[in-house]
Amino acid sequence: MTSATFQSGFEIGGRPVGGGAPVLFIAEAGVAHFGDMDMAMQLVDLAADAGADVFKTQFFDVEAMISADMPEWRDRLRPRNLSLDEFGKLKQRCDERGLLFMSTAHDATRIEWLEALDVPAVKVGSGERNNPGFLTRLAGLGRPMIVSTGMYREADVREALDACRAGGCDRVALLHCVTSYPTPAADVNLQAMDRLAELFDGPVGYSDHTEDHLAVLAAVARGAEIIEKHITILRDVPNAQDWKVSAGPADLARLVADVRRVERLLGHGRKEPAPSEAEGQKWALKSVVAVRDLAAGETLTAGDLTTKRPGTGIPANELENVIGRRLARAVAADTVLQAGDLR
Repeated sequence: MTSATFQSGFEIGGRPVGGGAPVLFIAEAGVAHFGDMDMAMQLVDLAADAGADVFKTQFFDVEAMISADMPEWRDRLRPRNLSLDEFGKLKQRCDERGLLFMSTAHDATRIEWLEALDVPAVKVGSGERNNPGFLTRLAGLGRPMIVSTGMYREADVREALDACRAGGCDRVALLHCVTSYPTPAADVNLQAMDRLAELFDGPVGYSDHTEDHLAVLAAVARGAEIIEKHITILRDVPNAQDWKVSAGPADLARLVADVRRVERLLGHGRKEPAPSEAEGQKWALKSVVAVRDLAAGETLTAGDLTTKRPGTGIPANELENVIGRRLARAVAADTVLQAGDLR
């Protein structure tokens, strides 16, 4: 059953989302800065130069996010962090470059960071599946929410939406996602976006973890209203996975441009001749044509007429209506008949 308690469209930082608005393109830097502030600034510039709408990163405290059961993950992520002050500088750089700054808070200690940096929307990672209490707290910030649904079943989607609603948030977007780095083609399942759109009325999009760009473009063609794609400067980084599914200096701008091109290709949805077909309607369509020389005053028979290009005269579908009419003037063989040729 569709939930009608969520807005079909809303604004994030002054940019419309959903309701036919252009796709919101989120450049997800994640931890691709590896704790290096200079690298983080380069990632902001990469996103801005490529024409992305949003630069997104991630906040976390390793001990608050990961238990002692996973010491290797604590060790892996601990160096890949920045301070609140450094994130503030990244936000300032985003403001200067015309980007919205967003982040995912991966644990409760970082919720206040979202408020301190006045993010225009809250991005929720797929790892918060079955964590409704946390989602409700995030919803209580009073900002739009974008929720990734990697590893979700339909029941999990409903639970997450209930949690957002419980926190008072009716501006929610859901992103179809597959939490696999990289995602095999057979698992991408873009048709799941259709089901998300049936489950609630808010905007639906796609967060990509594939190695190339085809799934992103296919998602836009299928109606995605938000796209999230990881970005990176570095490649072949040991003990890291995001770079495998990321766009970078060599291809991010092309991806964003291709997304915009796909949007233009989708058009308005009405079935009508395009402006560029004006000439085509002349040379490609057919008109009623005289088979032989015809004298003024003759009554036209089926044997007197055929249809040929160009489409500059009486349309071919009017042939039956021309039979039995009299000619107002003489018409030479193989000539296109005009409406003024008939009495």
